[in-house]
Amino acid sequence: MSASMIRKAATARVAAPRVQAVRPVVVRGRRVITCAAVDKEKVLADVRVIIAEQLGTELEKIQAESKFVDLGADSLDTVEIMMALEEKFDVSFEEENTEKISTVQQAADMIAGQIASK
Repeated sequence: MSASMIRKAATARVAAPRVQAVRPVVVRGRRVITCAAVDKEKVLADVRVIIAEQLGTELEKIQAESKFVDLGADSLDTVEIMMALEEKFDVSFEEENTEKISTVQQAADMIAGQIASK
């Protein structure tokens, strides 16, 4: 199997992040609605896959604490990564927020926050 076929297969397996169902819960005789929760582990996994594809890097080298600079990303790579993340997760980043993102985990946290607020 060629590298491009493996990347295409990896891309096909990336699914949208799951959101847990919202259910009413009874607490001490009161009915309380729980909030939907984002599967942060799934978001992080998807972010790692996208970064690996964009940089042409092995997935194992990309960890939550990895910095984009340490992964070899220049400013253009970072912009392309952010655009791919926006498209994948159907979110939009403000430029001043993206400038603050330096690690994979920070990107995943920002995405999870935007998904949760939808």
